[in-house]
Amino acid sequence: MNAETSFAPNGDDNSPGSTRLLEIGSSRLDSYIEKLTNLESSLEKLANFSDEKTAATAKRYQQRLSDIEPSITMIGQVKAGKTSLVNAMVGWPNLLPADVNPWTSVVTSLHISPQTRAEGNNAVFKFFDRKEWDRLLNKGGRIGELASRAGADEELENVREQIEQMREKSRSRLGRKFELLLGQEHDYGYFDQELIERYVCLGDDFDDDDDEIQTVDTQGRFADITKSADLFLHRPEMPIKMCIRDTPGINDTFMMREQITIRAIRESRICVMVLSAHQALTSVDMALIRLISNIKSREVVIFVNRIDELSDPAVQIPEIRESIRETLKKHQGPTDAQIIFGSAYWANRALTGSLDDLSKDSALALFNWAENELECVPNQDSPADMIWELSGLPALFRALYERIAEGVGQEAIDKVARSAINLTNGLHATNQIITSQLDIKSLDHVNKEGIESNLNQIEA
Repeated sequence: MNAETSFAPNGDDNSPGSTRLLEIGSSRLDSYIEKLTNLESSLEKLANFSDEKTAATAKRYQQRLSDIEPSITMIGQVKAGKTSLVNAMVGWPNLLPADVNPWTSVVTSLHISPQTRAEGNNAVFKFFDRKEWDRLLNKGGRIGELASRAGADEELENVREQIEQMREKSRSRLGRKFELLLGQEHDYGYFDQELIERYVCLGDDFDDDDDEIQTVDTQGRFADITKSADLFLHRPEMPIKMCIRDTPGINDTFMMREQITIRAIRESRICVMVLSAHQALTSVDMALIRLISNIKSREVVIFVNRIDELSDPAVQIPEIRESIRETLKKHQGPTDAQIIFGSAYWANRALTGSLDDLSKDSALALFNWAENELECVPNQDSPADMIWELSGLPALFRALYERIAEGVGQEAIDKVARSAINLTNGLHATNQIITSQLDIKSLDHVNKEGIESNLNQIEA
């Protein structure tokens, strides 16, 4: 492993916002958390009041319970606002770079935990190994294989050319370090936007051939060969552990990044399809929705972002919702998918408290939408609370929490519970056997005088 461990620089202004807002909507998980707590308590008792072997097994089940981390994958087209939405969801408005061009090129997994981690906030970036790189080059990865089977030789050749260009660009950028980095990982004891940009954003081209001159701080320096980025955040306001994955845009001209997104979808039970209010549910979006719908147990939430850019949200949003429903029905999509409208821009403003400098158009859209939703929005303690509610983030969290509590989260608890019940039943059966073998009533009466006489004979 190639580890680079360091600490956050002093004076970092890339800090979380008012994460208090993240607590809104968490009541949907109360029942789930109660089940989680009760099972944890039962396993703790089993570990403390049993033999060594059973206690070790119970502790192993405790760890499995602690490791439950429902994952949510954010998908959608380039510039739909996925990354800004992810930043708002983790309460860190400027964490992932959302205003660079090109955009996210690597699946970035944000692991959120309400418990304090011994390592603190840290980051792990893994690089493709040699076999993965060769497979991408020779077959074009999963997309290339599909194209080949469909007879789309031209598309397959495009994939190969793109991957070859990516490799040559990386080799030129990294010099002799290129071969050494494959299959390695970089670990950091901190993260900030500048560090993340180095690994997940395809940045500038480098004309200088001397790799010694290039600094490690260059944007996108390692992005071409980075397979995955994992960021670990402590968020005491969040009710449970969760993993939120930001993915490359599905209409990216570089097909390799589409493949990376498809791989992330396969690893997640819950998907949030992020659409732009200006271009909701295009043919590209529909293709991805059909892909998701065909995978067993997949759950989709549609979040229509950028309503802050609409001129008349109160009138336009019902029209957009109806259009999406009609398109889903026409193309055999998930017609019962929940559709939520909101604005990552408003959410991030609420988190930072910077409400006074909203653009004029965004402020007008906010007032328009507030008047329409006034009866639906509960009484709030502050303008930030009201804007947070209007941003759609609380509604999104409620939808996700319901799916966790009723689906993937409940299934994970049930699996551990079944194992614990089997362990308890085994322990109970063993105790019954031991008790029957030591039944007091079946023991012969002890003759004290006879024992004393036998002992005297032995002594003589």
